[in-house]
Amino acid sequence: MKRLFIQFFILTTLATNVFADSSLDESRRLYREAINEISRGRLINAEKLVPKLNNYALLPYLELELVKAQINSVSEQTIDVYLQQYGDTIVGQRIRISWLNKLLRSRDWPRFVRYYQRNSSTATSCHYAYALRQVGDQNKADAAIAELWQTPYSLPKECDIPISQWMARLNAKQIEDQYWLRAELALEKGQTDMARYLMGKIKNTEQYIELLRRPDRLHQIGINLPANSHSQEVAVHTLKRLARGDFERTNTLWHQLDRRLNFTAKQNYTLRDSMARQTIASDASYTRDWVTANDPNYEDPYLTEWRVRLALKDRDWTAVQQTIQFLPAEMREKADWRYWWARADIELKGELSVGTQLILQKIAAERGYYSFLAADILNEDYELESARTLDPALINEIEQHGAVIRARELYLLGEHLTASLEWNYGMRSLSKPEQVAAAQLALNWGWSHQSIMTAIRAGEWDDLTLRFPTPYKDTFKTIAKREKIDLKWIYAIARQESAFAPSANSRVGARGIMQLMPGTARTVARQMGLPNPRAEDLVTPEKNIAMGGFYLGQLLEQFGGNRILATAAYNAGPSRVERVLLRQSGDLPADIWIENLPYGETREYIKNVLAFSVIYANKLKLDKPLLASHERIIGPANAATAQKN
Repeated sequence: MKRLFIQFFILTTLATNVFADSSLDESRRLYREAINEISRGRLINAEKLVPKLNNYALLPYLELELVKAQINSVSEQTIDVYLQQYGDTIVGQRIRISWLNKLLRSRDWPRFVRYYQRNSSTATSCHYAYALRQVGDQNKADAAIAELWQTPYSLPKECDIPISQWMARLNAKQIEDQYWLRAELALEKGQTDMARYLMGKIKNTEQYIELLRRPDRLHQIGINLPANSHSQEVAVHTLKRLARGDFERTNTLWHQLDRRLNFTAKQNYTLRDSMARQTIASDASYTRDWVTANDPNYEDPYLTEWRVRLALKDRDWTAVQQTIQFLPAEMREKADWRYWWARADIELKGELSVGTQLILQKIAAERGYYSFLAADILNEDYELESARTLDPALINEIEQHGAVIRARELYLLGEHLTASLEWNYGMRSLSKPEQVAAAQLALNWGWSHQSIMTAIRAGEWDDLTLRFPTPYKDTFKTIAKREKIDLKWIYAIARQESAFAPSANSRVGARGIMQLMPGTARTVARQMGLPNPRAEDLVTPEKNIAMGGFYLGQLLEQFGGNRILATAAYNAGPSRVERVLLRQSGDLPADIWIENLPYGETREYIKNVLAFSVIYANKLKLDKPLLASHERIIGPANAATAQKN
């Protein structure tokens, strides 16, 4: 091939000089033009631009695109030079992927084995197992696919043939064992459909499959299950599912089946905690007796914590202090249980003793939700000083780092995912002081998400400048004013949801800075009089913040202006919050209500958002009480307000 690779290939270094803005602007223009030419198949035009980009940071990415465009005619020698030059950089990894795909298409199995690396995708790893089989390395192929097999989740279709080849080398007993191994992994992770599919490959599993299809059948056929480990796993999985609907019957069935199947200590521990979650969430009258009966000796820290919370709900301050003493020492020293011990002491004595004051002062000297609660009791200012360790002299040095330069260019060009990959690649080789300088550099560029994440990576917890930036300030101000919500609050929500990453995408599909689910975004857009949002709208900061702010405003109005309830609803959904309120028999102080919220993720979410609101209030020079006066008591009337609205 007599194209670019032989004629213009130059060993460009990964470190690149930064030149004048005018030169940078021209280089960016030429780079975009070259990439556009490649996308249109006009490679010669793109090649002509390469000499003009010789000093530009993203030249490796232009080379990457040219390699990909001509991969079918690239020589192995050229690929080796590129891989030697770029190593395990992002460009090097992507060149290797493109080359492996070419070898796959040409069925060049010896070279596929040679160029494969373990950090490849699952599909590529399955191709590797197949390639090993083709070059005669049966044992290594078996080991490779056996490792991939051990997952509770679906494998890509590329794994079908390598799995079949592996299974063909096993005897009937080994095949059955492998299906059981993976089925039980699926059960442990709650992957019911996957477990049912896998059991369909095993003889005499009809009863188990029936239970996975219809959990309620456990009441009828559970007592007839064979007493073995497979029955134990299926029964545990099914009991956990049943407990969500009918706790009392399931609790009885659990103990009946335990006598039959003899669950392991670990399985009973898991079932006990699962049952506890359901009875606690139901707020049943027998909850306290159930917890005591199932953990009489305070052996389960999870249940012990809940015994403290339930004592708080009952305002049984003696039980609060006594139960805290049964927590493991490392848990007792956490701010939450130190706070509650002190809070109980005040209630019991009717005054703030010297010893309890010292406990609260130590908590208040820290920073966070419980620290701010402690400061409120002491009527002291919150601890909001930003302790900085930044060495400004390091910033210029970090700015010359090759990966950092490339990350900035990619970020400015809108390639946020690749920019983050480059940035994280660069951070691996930096010391903590250098990472702090890099976090400041990202903040200087307006890349707030990387400022936050790099400060966290460096363990720079006390640098509030880096950890709590205020990006998109005009947008947030406009939306907060229009929707009549606190600016500090919407900032805190965004910081908790995505740390200001415009392209954030959660495992359940929430998108953008405010982490909106597509369905919620469509509903909100319709209510705002806007067309259905496109995928790109959800990752456009101004549009995402506008929709998220509108939704927050709705929730705040629905819950009578109470940020605690609106925050809980933003995370868990308004119907779940209303259910909790309607189950209440009376009013609770806000701190006790939050502590007793049965949804662990939402409980911590509220604490973070309230604490972040205080920090943002300080940064934005706004009023900064942790709780407003109307938020200090929460009760059934709040549910009535929500229903009325």
